Amino acid sequence: MITAVVARFDPQFKRVLWYLIGSTKGGANRARILELINSHPANPNQISSELKLDYKTVIHHLSVLTANGLVITDNKESYGATYYLTPLMEKNYNSFMEILAKIRKKSKLGISDGEII
Repeated sequence: MITAVVARFDPQFKRVLWYLIGSTKGGANRARILELINSHPANPNQISSELKLDYKTVIHHLSVLTANGLVITDNKESYGATYYLTPLMEKNYNSFMEILAKIRKKSKLGISDGEII
């Protein structure tokens, strides 16, 4: 009998996370939004207030995160729609934290642009 070894993370999804968090200008804000939504689901206005970001900036980042399968909402057309992590993001949250730790470590060493601190 052959048993398959199941990976603890999705490698393709991990590449998407690296791109969205570590390789783009808005990665720091997207990381902060993901951390906040992981702690508690929130609507754009709550995210904007808690993270002290412009509302339109939050809407932009939520759009990017939604398009890439990291967050979801029941009704994005509705004002005050609550955003949650997708099941795929929940499953891969440890990979996100590993990536974030590596980026933070590099920024403390002066290797990256220091965007995520």
